[in-house]
Amino acid sequence: MKHKITILLAAIILALTAACSSEEEVLPLKVGMMPAVDAAPFYYALEEGFFADEEVPVELVLFTNAQNRQSALQTGEIDGAMTDLVALTTSRAGDFPLTGVLSTDGLFPLLSRIDLAETSEVTAGIMEISVTNYLLDQYLADSHEIRKVYINEIPARLEAVDSGQLDLGVFPEPFASIGELRGLEKIVFPGIPEESVNIIAFSESALTEKYEAVSRFTAAYRRAVLEMDEDSARRVLLESLPNLPDEIRPLIRLPEYHSPRLPGREFLEELVRWSESVTGSTYAITGEDLVDRSFVETP
Repeated sequence: MKHKITILLAAIILALTAACSSEEEVLPLKVGMMPAVDAAPFYYALEEGFFADEEVPVELVLFTNAQNRQSALQTGEIDGAMTDLVALTTSRAGDFPLTGVLSTDGLFPLLSRIDLAETSEVTAGIMEISVTNYLLDQYLADSHEIRKVYINEIPARLEAVDSGQLDLGVFPEPFASIGELRGLEKIVFPGIPEESVNIIAFSESALTEKYEAVSRFTAAYRRAVLEMDEDSARRVLLESLPNLPDEIRPLIRLPEYHSPRLPGREFLEELVRWSESVTGSTYAITGEDLVDRSFVETP
């Protein structure tokens, strides 16, 4: 009898030890950021030690080029990245599927050198397979005839507007504030889009191997958006993102930062169908195929 009890106790101890070891081992995450106001809560969480509090090692890797970000994802250099619903759709439908876990909050103002009320025809700089194209339609398609010019690089697009080659362009904030500093009109359309078009997405291998790490990453983000104020957001953006002049600090428009959430089903479906219309392809996916809702508070 004593022998059986001893064996049972040993088994319990081994099971508890294994459970404790499993709980302690949270694999590190490398997450790509883009130079946008969306990044503020993540850099604030890193600065304030919220990732450390959640016991998840996190490295934020800044990309200024979406193609380099995608290459880093495909080669496994990073586990996940800040992206947008159009890029997520084309990736999900392609050879390297990503899954969105957390909407981020960004702004994409128009920078204009003309008075929109004085003309019905405009030339506009955007990236073709991008939310900038989608948002331009949302902003002006009902009121203006638009000739679209596709310029992927943001600095080149800004130069085209600033030099008078284009009437306007769509730019992410805080980069849009650089154009405002140069004298261009920065126009924000309240309520457009209806839901966030930006998102944090992870590779399938990262979600399989690092599910607990992603969950803790999301928890640290939740704390950051609750505790970060506007002054802290502007400061951390200027400290973390390259080539931003301090003079734009008062010009930066900040979004309302939300606790972890994801877009609704209808909005996701709209973005999938819009992406099909731009690429001329038919995707065998639905909007819900783009996301994993298990990391957010509400379905």
